[in-house]
Amino acid sequence: MDRKCIHSCKGMCNALEVAEHREEEAIAQYRQYAAGCDYPDVKELLEALIADRERALHLLREKREMLSVRFNVIDRINDSFA
Repeated sequence: MDRKCIHSCKGMCNALEVAEHREEEAIAQYRQYAAGCDYPDVKELLEALIADRERALHLLREKREMLSVRFNVIDRINDSFA
């Protein structure tokens, strides 16, 4: 997923979408490795990485939602002047 930032975030932000996609891929891959892992220390590390990536994914989604709300407010303000 190699998309360039268009520097016009209104309505979409490619950087956040790409970051979310990569976090989702990493989580899926770590889960796959953890499921097949027999060594407790490695499995524990993979599960910690999964938890870290899930927190990052939550933060990305939260920020994207906040930006979406902000852009909607700006649209309503602009529409009120039209």
